[in-house]
Amino acid sequence: MMTLTREADFDAVHTRPTLPSWHMCHPPHQHRWTVRLEIVAADNLTADESVTVHTAFAEFDAWIDAYLHLHNLNTLNDTLTQDCGAWQLGKWIFNTWASRVPHLAAVHVQGPTRDHPSDRYERLVVTYRPEDDPSYGRFRLDNDNVQTAGVDVSWEESWSGPDEARTVEMVKHVTVRFAEGHHPYTRWRPANILSQYTAPDDQLLRVEQLTIEYRYAAAHTLYGTWLAAEWWACATHATTVHADETGQVIEPRREQSLYTLGSEDLPPWVARLRRTHLPAPDELPPPVTARS
Repeated sequence: MMTLTREADFDAVHTRPTLPSWHMCHPPHQHRWTVRLEIVAADNLTADESVTVHTAFAEFDAWIDAYLHLHNLNTLNDTLTQDCGAWQLGKWIFNTWASRVPHLAAVHVQGPTRDHPSDRYERLVVTYRPEDDPSYGRFRLDNDNVQTAGVDVSWEESWSGPDEARTVEMVKHVTVRFAEGHHPYTRWRPANILSQYTAPDDQLLRVEQLTIEYRYAAAHTLYGTWLAAEWWACATHATTVHADETGQVIEPRREQSLYTLGSEDLPPWVARLRRTHLPAPDELPPPVTARS
C-alpha cells in the first residue's frame, strides 16, 4: 500500500450562521487553516498516475493561493453558504479534487482552535472521507425513507414530593418497530449517542426499534391547585443489533441501547418520528386528583 500527502496553509474568513448568535464562531472571523490531501493506493502508482498526481499537487498549491487564501470561505460554493465548518470545507475540497487526483482517499482540515482554557492553542483536525458521509454507500445513516411496522403506546404515572406540594408526572412511551427492509442503520461510538456522523470503522448497527418518552408534569400547590407543564420529549432510546457491512445481522445477537441527548446529533429519521408521535393538545392525560 502506498500513501502520499500534500499539505498547504492559508488564512481565510468564515462564519457559521447555524450556530447560536452568542457562539464565538457565529460572526465572521479569521483562522489559520491547513489542508492536507491524502492518497492511498493499494499498489505502487503507475507512471501515468504518478505524473497525474504530482501535476495535481502543484496545481493544488496554486489553487489554494488563488481561491482560498484571504477569501471568505462561505462564498466559495452554495453548499458552504449556510455552514462552513472544517468538515463541510473538507467535503467540498474532496468533491472538487476527487476527479483530478487518482486514489484520493481523504481531506484533512486543520482550522479552529479548541474552545477550552487548557488547550486553547491546540488546533482541531477534522477528516473528511466519503465513507464517513451519511449519504455514502448502501446504508444511509440519515435515511429519511424508513417505514414503521407498528407503534406500541403505554402510559406511566409517578408521584413525588411532600403531600402539600406533590408532583405527578405522566410519561407516554412510544415504541416504534420498523418494517422489513426499512431498518435504519447507525454506528456505535464511545459517547453512546445515536448519531449520523461516525467513523467508517465503527461497528455497524441495525436499529430494531426506537422508544420515545414524552413527559407531562403537574404540580399540586399549597392552595390545592394544579399547575400543568408543556409536553416535552425527554429521551429517545434505540435498541440495536450488530450487523456486517452487507446489512446482515451478526449472530449471536448482541443488543445495545443507544441514547440520544438533545437534538444536535439527532438523525433526521429520529427527529421525524419524534415529531410524528408528539402528543397533540387534545391528547392530554386525564386530570389528576390529589392522593392522600
